[in-house]
Amino acid sequence: MKFSLSTSYFAGRQFAPEQMANQTRHLGFDAVELGYFTRDVELDAWESAVQQEGLTVSSVHAFCPMPLGMPQLGPEVFSLAAPDAEERQAAIYAMLRTLDAAARFGAGAVVTHGGRVDLREPGRFFGSRPYRSQLSLALRTLGHPDMELVERERAYREATAPQWLDGVSFALDVLLPRFEAAGIALAFENLPGIEAFPDPAECAFLKERFPSPYLTAWYDIGHGERKARTGDWPVAETLALTEAFTSGVHIHDVRDLEEDHCAPGEGTVDYTFLVPLLQRESLIRVFEPSPMVEAEALMAGLQTIQTLVQG
Repeated sequence: MKFSLSTSYFAGRQFAPEQMANQTRHLGFDAVELGYFTRDVELDAWESAVQQEGLTVSSVHAFCPMPLGMPQLGPEVFSLAAPDAEERQAAIYAMLRTLDAAARFGAGAVVTHGGRVDLREPGRFFGSRPYRSQLSLALRTLGHPDMELVERERAYREATAPQWLDGVSFALDVLLPRFEAAGIALAFENLPGIEAFPDPAECAFLKERFPSPYLTAWYDIGHGERKARTGDWPVAETLALTEAFTSGVHIHDVRDLEEDHCAPGEGTVDYTFLVPLLQRESLIRVFEPSPMVEAEALMAGLQTIQTLVQG
């Protein structure tokens, strides 16, 4: 049973691909997920590095290689679901470059963020105004979810989310035939925050609208836990809607209330609940720890998960 390490673990260390591949093997992993900070000039070196270390590339995180000429970088610099047609077209172009990279390395999936819906709070007398979610603040203040606030913010979200469903549908009309031809899954990752798109219900809706085996969900364990802790989508409800077409997972723990990307064992996630998913033969299993996680903690976390799913 293979386990992969996201190259985001090496963010900020100025490592060359050869060093990252060597460290990945030393830490006990069989594969890498190429992260969104990978530059196009590094692809040749990555091809040589994974071959030299006997690794494979399990998956590629969009956008990879990183888009050029952007004032900031990250997986949400563009959104495939953006209501703005120009941003959506830029995202499609960057995604096609990512697909090319995934095909080059024989990856099984491209992991992508769908973006974040703009929340609008109804005005007291007329119109509406931008709104920023208060769920995390409520959790820190109360020590438990504020379910009344959850329902209110969901209503704000539902007012604008249909535009994003339309936007991503336009993008999928273009992209899915290309992914199907390449035999690579396009996987939408669950994200923390009520603004995150698509949420589990929207993900299931898109799967029904586009019943291709190459349109999949990607379950991020830490993100799912954070959403559950704020009262937004319990883990069981998320998996009930998306587990059947989930192609991969990001594995990390959550410490305290919402400190995610810890090594398994450093937080309080109940991984036993996830064993049926983690044991699925076709599942892509990727560890996604913070660069702050110590190597010893990461190796111990890998051993913990291996023992759990193999035992």
